Amino acid sequence: MPDGNEPIKVLLIEDDEDDSVLIRSILSDIPSASYDITWAETYKDALRGLREGSYDVCLMDYRLGNRTGLELLQKVADYADKPPIIILTGQGDYRVDIAAMKHGAADYLVKDHLSDPMLERTIRYAIERKKSEDALRESEKQLQYLSSQLLVVQENERRKVAAELHDNLGQLLTAIKYNIETVISRQPCENECASNLEQVIPLIQVAVEHVRRIYTQLRPTVLDDLGVKAALTWYCREFEDVNTRILVNKDFEIEEEEIPENLKLAMFRIVQDAMDNVAEHSSAEQVWLRLSSHNGALNLSIRDDGKGFNVGAKLSLMNPEGGLGLRSMKRRAELSGGNLAIISEVGTGTTVRANWPS
Repeated sequence: MPDGNEPIKVLLIEDDEDDSVLIRSILSDIPSASYDITWAETYKDALRGLREGSYDVCLMDYRLGNRTGLELLQKVADYADKPPIIILTGQGDYRVDIAAMKHGAADYLVKDHLSDPMLERTIRYAIERKKSEDALRESEKQLQYLSSQLLVVQENERRKVAAELHDNLGQLLTAIKYNIETVISRQPCENECASNLEQVIPLIQVAVEHVRRIYTQLRPTVLDDLGVKAALTWYCREFEDVNTRILVNKDFEIEEEEIPENLKLAMFRIVQDAMDNVAEHSSAEQVWLRLSSHNGALNLSIRDDGKGFNVGAKLSLMNPEGGLGLRSMKRRAELSGGNLAIISEVGTGTTVRANWPS
């Protein structure tokens, strides 16, 4: 992009030499800026210029021999560093105008109505808008990076807390239970103190089980040791133990070896978040958990027969406190290279569907 007094680099795509001279003349009459113009006369030259050149703005004729500017717009739609493209046409056409905007044109101008101020303003606005879009994309990249790092930190903290619970609190409770049992075994059967201690043992055992459930939920060792299928099987069993009214139906149509290591944790956490939502909000009686693959893509779905909800309202920016779990699932899927869709309506249950392309 131009800075200070540097000339604005323009790629002029125009197959009519007279029109190219006219546009050059208009640009040369603009007192507030200078322009370094490169002329591309054919569709092929234009494509090469957009692919290989570094321009601040592109002025493109709608007609390029037997091709159109819209075709060229579609062709270069995925070019990362393409400049803002302004379509020029001999006659105004509302449908072409709308189509040009739809395909990514920065603006649409009729040649017969061109003037120095109009063209200068259009170019300036297009360049400034491109700067803003580039800055926004850069911010999005940084936000995505920070989000990924936040997930890494979160998982590391979960691992530390799980290890602390397992190695210290869990073992401490087990040691207390063992010592109490030892004391009881050395007391006469009719000893009142021993009888009271015996009543404490089941409470300690419950505490041990609670601690075990907490640290395995934080970081299930089975995920690291046996893989995501075994971890999900374990999780579904634990889920049914806690939520006795909900039946979980599992369907794993995929081998463990087909799942990349870097996706296993993401899959597990998505299922965990989705099942938490089922337990807390759905009033469902059944859940269907499915893992499959198709044409190299990995697919994960969690469907329930609950009361459903309005997805748009839940994820609306006007409802910033709602749908945090849903947003977390979507972000986790995206950061691991996949995408996630939430399908639900009031009264029809909910489906969470994630997939990771090959």
